[in-house]
Amino acid sequence: MRGPKPSYPIQLTPAQAVQLRQFIRAHTTPQTTSLRARIVLAAHNHPDWSNQQIARHVGTADRIVRKWRRRWLETQSLEDAPRPGAPRRFSP
Repeated sequence: MRGPKPSYPIQLTPAQAVQLRQFIRAHTTPQTTSLRARIVLAAHNHPDWSNQQIARHVGTADRIVRKWRRRWLETQSLEDAPRPGAPRRFSP
């Protein structure tokens, strides 16, 4: 496929890969977490794929693939970033 090579290569440890696969298979995993795990695993399993190819494989936009590849390298987490603004007044 044409296009630049991804600037955020993903290398996972075997334990991280197992944990991400468990997130994908679990029925109680939120869909956002499952999507993020599929993106990171696809980037790890196919290092030569572009962001567009991964996005097509996962079923999302390449912008989201770029975001989660970068965020995984920075934080090693699939969690949301802290939200700006005042703290909550009521607890969940």
